[in-house]
Amino acid sequence: MNTGTPYVSALACTPEQWPLLYLCTVAVLAGFGLLVNLGVLYASVFATDDGGSATPTPFRCTTAGTLTMYALPWMGLIVATVAAAGLGLDASGRGESPWRFLLAGAGAHLASIAAVAAVVFWGRGGRKAAAR
Repeated sequence: MNTGTPYVSALACTPEQWPLLYLCTVAVLAGFGLLVNLGVLYASVFATDDGGSATPTPFRCTTAGTLTMYALPWMGLIVATVAAAGLGLDASGRGESPWRFLLAGAGAHLASIAAVAAVVFWGRGGRKAAAR
């Protein structure tokens, strides 16, 4: 029979190991963000299918719109990863909890995906009305 503390973790982390655990968490979430970006890229490829079929040409069918749809999620993921890692390590160095900066990184990535969604759906309602 065990007479020790019943809920002691088998893998106890020392305060010196927390930054590494945080960076591993950021890396795993960045990998998940990579998968999300691949899905957004898949949708962005088909967003230009109606480009040139009617006048006026929507922004998503221009060169700038296409580059925006393709590059913005990746830039958002890079900014999110660097911000979460940098701000988290800075907070950890000051003795604060770095975990709240994961939300800042997720917010930056979600903002870039929301901007891509705005480009994809911008002007879509007018085309459906004109087609009827």
